[in-house]
Amino acid sequence: MALSLLAVLAAAALVAAQSSDPCTVVHSGDSDDSPAVYSAISSCPAGQPIIFSPNTTYNIFTPLVFNNSDLTLSIQGNLSLPTNITQVQAGVNASASGFWFYFTGSRVNVTGSPDPYGGWIESHGQQWWDASNQIARPHLWGFAVDDGYMYNLKFLQPIAWTVSLSGANNVYVGNTLIDARSTGGFPFNTDGFDATGSNIIIEDSVIYNGDDAFAVGQGSVGSTNITFRRAFVGFQSHGCSIGSLGKDPTKPANVSDILVEDVFLENTLYAARFKSWTGGTGLAKNVMYRNIGVKNVTFPLYLTQSYVDQNSPGAPRVNNASVLMQNFTYDNFFGDINTFHPGDGSCVTDPCWYYEPGADGTQAAILRCNAGACSDFTLQNINLRPQSGVPATILCNNPPVDSPDIGIVCQNGTFVETSA
Repeated sequence: MALSLLAVLAAAALVAAQSSDPCTVVHSGDSDDSPAVYSAISSCPAGQPIIFSPNTTYNIFTPLVFNNSDLTLSIQGNLSLPTNITQVQAGVNASASGFWFYFTGSRVNVTGSPDPYGGWIESHGQQWWDASNQIARPHLWGFAVDDGYMYNLKFLQPIAWTVSLSGANNVYVGNTLIDARSTGGFPFNTDGFDATGSNIIIEDSVIYNGDDAFAVGQGSVGSTNITFRRAFVGFQSHGCSIGSLGKDPTKPANVSDILVEDVFLENTLYAARFKSWTGGTGLAKNVMYRNIGVKNVTFPLYLTQSYVDQNSPGAPRVNNASVLMQNFTYDNFFGDINTFHPGDGSCVTDPCWYYEPGADGTQAAILRCNAGACSDFTLQNINLRPQSGVPATILCNNPPVDSPDIGIVCQNGTFVETSA
């Protein structure tokens, strides 16, 4: 009885402490805490961080939009979306952005907690995946800011589309955990980072998901100077992608200066992937993948210029147009290719959406360049082996690349490097 009384008194003291601090978000039991977030921002003195208290799970039952500059959020507790699917769908349908958390403005900092039990954003995606429910799913976290910082954030069971940096400029993201591992239905579209912006660094990430862990798209003004490094990627992820580019032929792609390095991928469908649409236009240049380790990966190095989204094929397009690729480097790939059980759980059609004519689980690289569309490529230090023990192979359109020395023999057959 005394212990129960002490617990009640402690809880009351916590609420009183929160209420007395204008910068601390007040948690209100089972009710929606979203209004309290806005209240804390409006009452907190300028320059002070907004605090989500440790050992507290806040109910973010309605989407939050932050159109604020000079904003700092410190998420020491946890944030939870509704567990009710229809409640989430109603929030998405009422939202102008489609995001559950959406940030704009300048000089925006969001930090989580170094405590492994704090700093979580939980979306309860498992029930969506098990029901194969893809209606009115939220984009979880949009960070379209200038001069931003995200650190120590953890995302558990994002329903779909975890972090979008689309439109961001000069943003640093560090020490992020995204966990979309499913115990049942496949977690479709659980992208990790959409890094379609400029001057972005993403480092020290752990990502388990069912779509691209990292992807650079073209946006309205293009994407440039983006680094993704020091990451572990697992579950049934689709790896690190450039694209898709060129979906709308009237909007040329403009992607440049992309670095992906020091990434290890395990049990994923792809590792390094480029995808542009049939009939796309524009340019992608100065892209480097280096120090890429793989374990049980189906397509370690993959390039297609004939991509089509089966669910959204778009308008008819001119087949002889391509997004041009210039100065692509693939350096130091190592590990084993998924020979015995290639693919992943996202295959729901026959043939599968990722079906590749001629692929048999031994390909170190698949290069599907269109004529005249690829130039100045370098592949070096490619040490990938099929799990069956046979020599690695390659599928390579001939001639795919206009390069003085691509570093390999472009052929449909054994993978052969031409330079040490």
